[in-house]
Amino acid sequence: MDDRRTSTSHRNVVRTKEYEERVYAGVLGKIIGVYLGRPFEGWSNERIERELGEIQYFVHDRLSMPLVVTDDDISGTFTFIRALPENGTPPDLAATQIGDWWLNAILQNRSILWWGGMAMSTENTAYLRLKAGVKAPDSGSIARNGRLVAEQIGAQIFIDGWGMVCPGNPERATDLARKAASVSHDGEALYAAQVIAALVAQAFVESDLSVLLDTAAALIPRDSIIYRLIQELR
Repeated sequence: MDDRRTSTSHRNVVRTKEYEERVYAGVLGKIIGVYLGRPFEGWSNERIERELGEIQYFVHDRLSMPLVVTDDDISGTFTFIRALPENGTPPDLAATQIGDWWLNAILQNRSILWWGGMAMSTENTAYLRLKAGVKAPDSGSIARNGRLVAEQIGAQIFIDGWGMVCPGNPERATDLARKAASVSHDGEALYAAQVIAALVAQAFVESDLSVLLDTAAALIPRDSIIYRLIQELR
């Protein structure tokens, strides 16, 4: 884990015990959120209200759906980050190293990803590129896979861990997040992943949501869609 004491807010990084508790809370929140929302992913608000009402419980049984399935929402979040210790926690971990870890950690058609097929599942597409010898970040590039595939939402979903290992250091979190996301994604998807990682990293030392958004947005291009979206929705 990155335990450097630098921070844009110039505040001390949380103490070890506090850090562990916050990581635990973040992981628990991630798992609860994914498992709670997965059964009605893609539903409109109107349909949710009509068929389920206010969500205060796990609804998978009601919808005859499994609670746990193989995808990168959870398993990817906690698998891809292991590229860091597997490579000796270097200060300059490369996208190529993270991509190589994908090949070591993932069992094709069995684990970690949604195996939707080439050009259907962004991560599946990237895995097949990697397996064919295409190195990251080319494996996830727009040039290789097309914008529609490369700019899907997956990168920001599996990126939390890179923020968690950089408490109080959003700059390093965004650097690592960009490299990790580029294994399978490109373009605006990278900026979205960087924002999430920066928010997570800075949340260890900052609780003001407005400050968190300012910090994260400052680390991506001002002319990006993600930056403009943040400003428009605030």
